Amino acid sequence: MMSSMRALGHRQPFVSRSRGSSARHICQALRTTKQLPIFPLNVVALPAATVPLMIFEARYRVLFNTLLDGHPDVEEGLVQKDSPFCGTKKFGMCFVDNEGRLASIGTTLEIVDFAHVKQDGRLFVTNKGRERFQIKSVIKEKPVLLCEVEVLPEDEEIDQSPEARELAKEVSDLLRATIKLNVKMNNISASEDALEPEELAELGPRDLSYFIASFFSDVKLLQQNLLEEDSTMARLRREKEILGETVRYYSAASALKMAFSTGGPAEGSAEGGSSAKGSEGDAPKA
Repeated sequence: MMSSMRALGHRQPFVSRSRGSSARHICQALRTTKQLPIFPLNVVALPAATVPLMIFEARYRVLFNTLLDGHPDVEEGLVQKDSPFCGTKKFGMCFVDNEGRLASIGTTLEIVDFAHVKQDGRLFVTNKGRERFQIKSVIKEKPVLLCEVEVLPEDEEIDQSPEARELAKEVSDLLRATIKLNVKMNNISASEDALEPEELAELGPRDLSYFIASFFSDVKLLQQNLLEEDSTMARLRREKEILGETVRYYSAASALKMAFSTGGPAEGSAEGGSSAKGSEGDAPKA
């Protein structure tokens, strides 16, 4: 992987951790490789998650109008009719860190909706994460990055596992609690859809594990690690740990806020002692 990614020039590849799950050892004949235009961004795209993008750079306006060919609202003058991706609505997205290093594992996105700003040509594009891939080689870098990618295998039978379904329910409940506590602590106005995302009831354990990871956008390297994890169970266990810690933090902070709002220090506190402060910067936000 290191040698195949050096062609990216100033974008050096992530040194990814060893992917040692059994999924890695599936017969190569069962794996799918394909060419895919890659959209590099400081955002981690995940399967089952919604990824909104604003497209304004000229070369990407050409790419996205080409991907959307066939829709009446595209700019026909920007459509490359001879492109193999014309009208496919699919592209790859890989995370780029603050040092310009491109992650080798990304997600295929499918355009599900878009709005065209005719005054300046911008596109507001809504995409849905479909599948993970790993970059195997770079075909060309300009005008947009084009790579040979390998679609990564998933736990195809995990959604039927009682253990996975039970764990997924626990993680979903923790996410609900985190959202509600966050809204309460920060006096946020939230819709019913925000408090109870429909995906929590609709998705199976595998897709749910990716959807929940999309809530950790403040910690992008964590999101990337969860994306690279082959095991749905391992992904859910890690999310359970993170959300459990977050719920405990918010619960303690809420209790402390309530104690001070009702007047005076909590019973048993020593006069002149150090003040109690929550380590908000260490708590992941959902």
